[in-house]
Amino acid sequence: MRVYFVASVVAVLGGAIVIWRPILLFPQKITRATRAKRRLLRLRDRCLTAYPGLSSGKAWYQTNSGRSVCLRYLRNERSADDGEATLLILHGAYASTVALLPLVDVVRNTHRVFALDLPGWGVSDDLGLRDADAEGCTDAVIDAVRWFVDAVIRHDGRTKAKPIAVYAHSLGAYYAVGLARRHPELVSDLVLACPVGLFPTLGDCGAYWAFLFVTFAHHRLLRVLRWILFPFLDACKTGVETRFRVRLACSAFEGAHVLAKQIRFDPCNSLWKRPNLEAFSAVETRVSLIFGERDSLVPEHQAECLLRLTEGRLDCRSLREAPHCLHTKRFAPQIAQIIHDVTGRSAPSKIGMLAEGARRLKEIEAHAVGASLSKRVSSIRIVRVYETVLDAQLEFSVTGA
Repeated sequence: MRVYFVASVVAVLGGAIVIWRPILLFPQKITRATRAKRRLLRLRDRCLTAYPGLSSGKAWYQTNSGRSVCLRYLRNERSADDGEATLLILHGAYASTVALLPLVDVVRNTHRVFALDLPGWGVSDDLGLRDADAEGCTDAVIDAVRWFVDAVIRHDGRTKAKPIAVYAHSLGAYYAVGLARRHPELVSDLVLACPVGLFPTLGDCGAYWAFLFVTFAHHRLLRVLRWILFPFLDACKTGVETRFRVRLACSAFEGAHVLAKQIRFDPCNSLWKRPNLEAFSAVETRVSLIFGERDSLVPEHQAECLLRLTEGRLDCRSLREAPHCLHTKRFAPQIAQIIHDVTGRSAPSKIGMLAEGARRLKEIEAHAVGASLSKRVSSIRIVRVYETVLDAQLEFSVTGA
């Protein structure tokens, strides 16, 4: 009798645990996520104290599934009445608007600036895209950015009809090209810094980064070591921005899963799956590109290929000794000057001829070669496929002769 009683009690308790465990643990997971987000927001606010005149804001975006998502951004205090051009700034992967604060601090003197944390990155909420395919993820992010431009930046009746300028870095440039192509009435100027996705090839360290992006190796390692890293940084009294970036790197990003869907890595190639050079050639707005001389992810010779494809008519600039992450106090004034020059131009860039070059490169399957692992695993080399192909096989002609 006692055996049956004990078995019944165990069965009841087991059933209660199975039923109530998700209900009990779900709020705890939300609480942990909320605490981590609150710490990041506090650190971000402390970072802003060094840049007076900047304020933070948030906007609630409703996705197609009916989910409300909080998009967070930074802006300067200038109003639409000041008459300056409006500039939207988009960051790259594994970053946030804090990484672009030196640039924002310079540009805000001449522009009405909005710096957005892309959905799934920084301190903005996720869009719920982990189960979507690569094309669906791209469309969802572009739709969110378009809504942000309409609902937040152009909500004022005085600026409703005016298009804006967009400065985008790395992964942000991939979304900026899609925004300018699908909604040309929203964008007047594009300034793309170290843009990924135009060509599928990656730079010297592209294979390493592709491996990390696909496997989440560095992300998993940082999440394991976070219990040691956080107390160590606090004990060393490191800067606020450093602590923010470390905590941000240890956070769970939906954007990382979205990025992994765009990259293919194997021992021979590391490629961007859906290069948008053809989409870029259809952009009707004014365009300028910035490349870093020491960029190991987006090689500088891509600028030379673009110049040759457009016979020198595309505005491509190179910053000497600049790495991929070029938003430092050293290079921020140069980038701000380029933005000022671009937004003041009257003639659009002639990039329509890129379409023919992109089509012919695709025909000969030049996109099938990327940054390859050499026989010595310790060294990575970049195959300058586009430059080689242009020299040896192709003779581009604007007239089609």
